[in-house]
Amino acid sequence: MSGSGFDGLFRTTELPANKSRGMPTRAVELGEDWPIAVDRDAVRTAIIEMNRAGVVVCDRDYRIWDVDGAFLDMENLTREEVIGRHLVEIVGERVFSLRKPHIDNAFAGHACRLRVQGVRARMTGRLFEVSIQPVEAPGGDVACVVVSVRDVSQFEAMTERLSLHEEIVRQTTDRISVIGTDFRYKFTNASNAAFYGMEPEEFRGLHVTELIGAERFDGRARTYFLRCFSGTSVEYEHDLVDPSGETRFLRVRMDPYRDADGTISAAIVVMRDITEASLMEKKLRRQAREDALTGLANRHVLQADLEDVIARAVAAGERAALLTIDLDDFKIVNDISGHSGGDALLCQIAGLLKSREAEGRVRCARLGGDEFAVVLNGADEAEALAFGNRLVSDLATMRFAWGGITHAVTASVGIALIEPQSDGGLPLTVFQLLNRADRACLYGKEIGGARAVVFRPDAEEMIARQMDVGNVQIISHAAETERFQLYTMPILPVDGRSQPIREVLLRVIGEDGRVLAPAALIGSAERHGLMPRIDRWVVSTVLANVDKVEAGTRLSINLSGLSVGDPEFKDFLLCALDRHPDAATRLCFEITETAAVRSLATAQALTGELRRRGCGVILDDFGSGLSSFAYLRHFPVDALKIDGAIIGDVVHDEFQQTVVAGLVAIAAKLGVGVIAEYVETAEMQAVLRDLGVTQVQGYHVGRPTPWVGYGLPG
Repeated sequence: MSGSGFDGLFRTTELPANKSRGMPTRAVELGEDWPIAVDRDAVRTAIIEMNRAGVVVCDRDYRIWDVDGAFLDMENLTREEVIGRHLVEIVGERVFSLRKPHIDNAFAGHACRLRVQGVRARMTGRLFEVSIQPVEAPGGDVACVVVSVRDVSQFEAMTERLSLHEEIVRQTTDRISVIGTDFRYKFTNASNAAFYGMEPEEFRGLHVTELIGAERFDGRARTYFLRCFSGTSVEYEHDLVDPSGETRFLRVRMDPYRDADGTISAAIVVMRDITEASLMEKKLRRQAREDALTGLANRHVLQADLEDVIARAVAAGERAALLTIDLDDFKIVNDISGHSGGDALLCQIAGLLKSREAEGRVRCARLGGDEFAVVLNGADEAEALAFGNRLVSDLATMRFAWGGITHAVTASVGIALIEPQSDGGLPLTVFQLLNRADRACLYGKEIGGARAVVFRPDAEEMIARQMDVGNVQIISHAAETERFQLYTMPILPVDGRSQPIREVLLRVIGEDGRVLAPAALIGSAERHGLMPRIDRWVVSTVLANVDKVEAGTRLSINLSGLSVGDPEFKDFLLCALDRHPDAATRLCFEITETAAVRSLATAQALTGELRRRGCGVILDDFGSGLSSFAYLRHFPVDALKIDGAIIGDVVHDEFQQTVVAGLVAIAAKLGVGVIAEYVETAEMQAVLRDLGVTQVQGYHVGRPTPWVGYGLPG
């Protein structure tokens, strides 16, 4: 059977004509010189069966002469069901039509081999190698064709996987090598070869020392190889200088390579360049600890340092101090020189602070914005204050020039001491330390700036400052959660012609539901710029509920000094009134005398617009601190509310009566009414009425009561 792959074992000879078909055939016979006597047909059959290719022999009429067992298994038929049948009956019309041209070509004397996909249902998804070989009769004509069909699906898949693996190894940027237990290269990929400017074939047989040198091999690599050869996977990182002189960072992994019998004969070494990742990791670590602008330690590092300092104070009784530094009027630098100039100033100050770190006991950090911090180890109060004063002095003598403009720099320094707890109390927390230093620093700013202040928890000014901060926190939280309540307090006309008024008062409700004392809270909110926001809430709420107030009664709303001087608040108020035109005549607005004078032009514009819309305007706390009344000629109001300190003991004090009478006379000249506060008794009310006061307010008239549902109390 020439073309079957068994040349040398078989030769082709002529056989008698097939009795059933009358066709001459050629048979494959064993060679004559075999050393032992065997059944040659049995050997031939065994070889063909072991080949496991499906073999079928057909004549020019496509009649099947012979088949092997593999073909019968493939078709799931018996020999009797196949021999003598037409090929199309066995393989089907579609397969026959696809293979017939190749079979016809073989009868013309041309052998072929092709790979095809299975097309029948049970063959779908499988790959077959089909060989078609012509067999000649003695006269040279092709007598029959032998068709062999081999399922090569698994081999093809293995080949594809092998090719894929080879391509991955070839193209990967990882440097891959196989190094034997003699430390010589068995294989390396293109990436590793390129690193050394070589070809992969040049590596075979090279000793590792020929590439990395004996010193590096003996100092580190040999140990890792020996661990790997003992059966352990090894992974480590190291840096090296490449042929161009650049430092690279590598992650190396070694895995044992085992032969079929399990013997370790080599190490598979994979080296991955992690230079970029390593540099990025270092950058991120640095960013996590450093301030990006100044290079000083950041707030997180400072907090960790303070935790260590506190721990040493508890364990070993060590002393230290935290200093916070806040630049005075830094906003001016930003406004004049821009943010780039401000950043440059911060970097210059950071340089000054870094120079202090050379002293050994000092650690500097940037808290954010224009705030810095210094931890001074081993310092008592005197040392810490002296260090703070030196910082203030050094900054004051430093000059910062930007864009042709020179700026003077001053700063306030707050100092919090870290001392052992002699009374057995709990140590300070990092938050408490920072809070103490901040409070001392803010107090230093309030009393003029450019100074260092040590926090003393028992100092009255510090206590007041702490209360003020606490009040701000309370009212800020109340604003966020809308825990405000409106009260009203009556103002009674005593002249027989003025209109009754109810003054709207703001109260803050604590988290426990209790009404908090308003005076300190409102004062803190005023000092810290919160009142315009609160005034907006009051105005909006009153306008939404003014129609619930009894006819003939006006509501009076207090406006803070900040709101009076704020053009944006003015626009808000006038727009709100224009949306409620019917409400304007039901409202009065109280403005303190101090706010009116401080923002005279703005207050004049505001009161003019309010009166033009029909609103009343009352000048509150009149006479509390003014030396001249000339401004009243140019300030249109409807009434003056006399400060309670002026009312005093007006019943028995003739001087107080004279002062009140004088104010009433001024009001009469201006054509405005006079409201007296703090009226506690009927006798006081009668005296004030006789002095010409037009309206009175106080506990005798009525105490503040909740505006129930924002209607009048029932």
